[in-house]
Amino acid sequence: MTDDARPRVLAITSITAVSTIDGGDTLAAEVSGPDGGTVFLLIPLGAAGALITQLTDAAERGAQERRLHSRGRLPAVELSTFDPSA
Repeated sequence: MTDDARPRVLAITSITAVSTIDGGDTLAAEVSGPDGGTVFLLIPLGAAGALITQLTDAAERGAQERRLHSRGRLPAVELSTFDPSA
């Protein structure tokens, strides 16, 4: 990591494998990018649990948004910020 304040973005197209390392304390996730390159994400188990929870919650919200969109309705989040005068 550097002192650069800009966020880094890592686009992935697939998760190739996930293994444990450090005696089971860390997950090593091998992911592929759009350019075909491979990156390994090292994730401590404590952070992995939080990541799983957040990914699951986001996936559920995304599925709900897709269902609403397919019915021609806006998700509740967008409705609460919708300004008809804009």
